[in-house]
Amino acid sequence: MQVNCKVNVVNRLLPSTGKSGPSRLAWSSITLTENKSSVIELALATSRNKAGMKYRVTNNIEQIFSKFVSQGKLTLRFREPAHDLCLSGEVKQMEKILAIIKGEDVQLKKGILCPILSNSTNKVVIPKTKLSILSRADYPVTTSFPETLTYLKISGIALKKFDRRLLHLKLLEILDLSNNQITVLPETMHNLSRLKQLHLSNNEIKILPETFINSARVICLDMSHNQLMTIPSCICRLSGLQILKVDHNKLRCLPSTISKLKNLRTLTLSCNQIRILPESFQALALDHIDVFGNPFENSSQEIPLNPGSLTIRVATLLAISAKSTIKFKLKYTEEDIPYTLITYLHESSTICPCGKLCVDDGILSDGKINLLKVSGSVSGDKIVPVKMMLCTATCFQRFAFKMIS
Repeated sequence: MQVNCKVNVVNRLLPSTGKSGPSRLAWSSITLTENKSSVIELALATSRNKAGMKYRVTNNIEQIFSKFVSQGKLTLRFREPAHDLCLSGEVKQMEKILAIIKGEDVQLKKGILCPILSNSTNKVVIPKTKLSILSRADYPVTTSFPETLTYLKISGIALKKFDRRLLHLKLLEILDLSNNQITVLPETMHNLSRLKQLHLSNNEIKILPETFINSARVICLDMSHNQLMTIPSCICRLSGLQILKVDHNKLRCLPSTISKLKNLRTLTLSCNQIRILPESFQALALDHIDVFGNPFENSSQEIPLNPGSLTIRVATLLAISAKSTIKFKLKYTEEDIPYTLITYLHESSTICPCGKLCVDDGILSDGKINLLKVSGSVSGDKIVPVKMMLCTATCFQRFAFKMIS
């Protein structure tokens, strides 16, 4: 059996001499062979050392660290020499190696593991991790995408559909599908658990599915130059998001829970149809925001002189439950409370300018906000209208239609 994976060889005797060995994983070729005496050996070759090293496996393994084999990680501790082999590769490969070493593999029991190979066959094949497709002729139709990809760019080839084969690239960290003609996205991209950057600019996307993406790893989402009319609240669950680009769409509003994006630093909203920002916007701490080209409305409504004439929304049972959960900082899971309440907690909580929590209760009003108070630099209008939820009539008289400080 021969596989290519990343290996780090740790010499356990080096620390006693005051030295340290290499700590980086290197692409290597591992060959497991069985000689005529039924002794299993492991040959290790790298691009720098093609001759490699040979380890006796049979009766020479001191310990096997297989706790994270389901994540493609396996460590073998040999008695002689005093080396630890830290392996990292595909899960199936690691499971196969583990089964062979434990004597549980079917091939091993049949005695057909592998004949002894010469060093000349130990070619180290470095899997492809980056792929750019800028021409329709280069698009893989009859072949599959390499499962080892961490970076994939498919741009400018008039791609009309999201290729579902991309959802199987579990190592993918950067996906760039910009400058195509994609109209519909998959309902979920949860399989791409390592995704950090998603670029979908200059397509024809009209709707983002509610369960589209939900990963704390995503730091950049570029949806500019599309046909979006709304942004689903699921975007606000991307707790690690730092860059959000949704300029040149047809957006009329932003999610009321946008303040949950605690790490957001760059937000581009230019050339949309946004007339007013949500109240939670004031809780952001941005480095740059671009709101140029939006038809922000300037309210000239007079503040009612009689606060008693105001209608205060009565909280529903769902709102009361949500407020109690937030107020007392209760920890919960999907098994503890209904899914409708979990969704409500993510979407409906706001803070009155006085600091009191409002959950779908209080008085709706408009106010104004100076964007320089939430961002280091601003492109476009500096003073813009903002929607507010005010907890009492007193707060209405104090904050309604005024600048939020």
